Amino acid sequence: MSGPKPSRYQEISAEAQQMLVLGESGRFEFKRDVDAVSVKLLATLANWVALDPDREVAHLLVGVDEIEDPATGLVAGEPCGLAKGLDKAVARIQDLASKTRPVPVDAFIIEENVSGEKPFVRVEVRPTMPPHFDDEGRRQTRQGRSTRALTDDELLRVYLDREAGSFAARFRQTSDELRSAVGAISGQVDDVAAAIEENIAEPIRSLTRTAESAAEAARSTEDSADSASASAMNAEYEVSNVQQLVKNLHDAVEDMRDQTPESLAIQLTKIRRKVWWNFTVDTWQHTSTLDQLEQRLRALLSREISIDAAFSSWEIGLWEDVLEVRMAQPRQRATQKWWRATIKTLEEYFGSPSYGAPDLPDLRTALKADLDHELDDPESETRQFEALLKDS
Repeated sequence: MSGPKPSRYQEISAEAQQMLVLGESGRFEFKRDVDAVSVKLLATLANWVALDPDREVAHLLVGVDEIEDPATGLVAGEPCGLAKGLDKAVARIQDLASKTRPVPVDAFIIEENVSGEKPFVRVEVRPTMPPHFDDEGRRQTRQGRSTRALTDDELLRVYLDREAGSFAARFRQTSDELRSAVGAISGQVDDVAAAIEENIAEPIRSLTRTAESAAEAARSTEDSADSASASAMNAEYEVSNVQQLVKNLHDAVEDMRDQTPESLAIQLTKIRRKVWWNFTVDTWQHTSTLDQLEQRLRALLSREISIDAAFSSWEIGLWEDVLEVRMAQPRQRATQKWWRATIKTLEEYFGSPSYGAPDLPDLRTALKADLDHELDDPESETRQFEALLKDS
């Protein structure tokens, strides 16, 4: 696994050198001085990323001059340094990022050429809850080297994509509820055998004894009428009782059959095909390339099915949750960005399958703050947590 991304280079990094050569565009923005950076600019760059699912980041280089080639008209970047120093430039950018709305954009700052005469900073700008705007409510994006307002259609699409992006968080919060009974049968074989012995085998033996007693009484001449009648009634009751027990056993066997590796494999095959169909329905009209995304989903759905029943049950639960959340999307269809976020989450889960840890609220602080409220109000955090203990 790779380590954390460097945020400081003694010389100019290879990535920054490439950006300087390629020049300013919608993806790269050059500013000579940190005073030229604004809340509006950071929000605009974040919105530009949010508009296209294939974009991941916008780059802002501060302390860099724009140099135009008179022959070609192309603009390249040339470091000019930071008049106020690196530390003040970093602090100002962090402060500006904190003022973008509705929540701060993600601004990862990389210090470049710190040991050289002309240090500068490279800022990777990513959206967090787009569309972003400044204190004046301006929601804008980049168009080439200029800026324009977001259209109504773009705003709607960004809002919908933002809601879809929350899937990963909701997915993790509910993961501990997936298939709570996974592995229960395999871990309780002895209990199942004992229950069959007690509830099925013993009543059958009792029925046999009762029937034999009725037959014997019928053959007796001493008290044949009374004994035979009583034994027959007992036998009828036992027959009725055993019939009900046999029905219950049949239902239990059917439930157990649904949890066999073979049955789970059939269920898993069906739900994987359903996911593939829904993905196709959602994306077949998209004009942007989907080859990589389609290959990633195909790789997940084409995995060999495990013979382990518990793992298959767990995986069925994952795909059921995917389909349920997709159905909750507008028009019961998911966007390309939603599928991208979902597939990324699923890849992480298959890489390290697990159930979510329980939520452990700070009950001590809650009780200290308001003991009466926490104990008297059934909707308080403390009482809700206590209810979870009773349910388990």
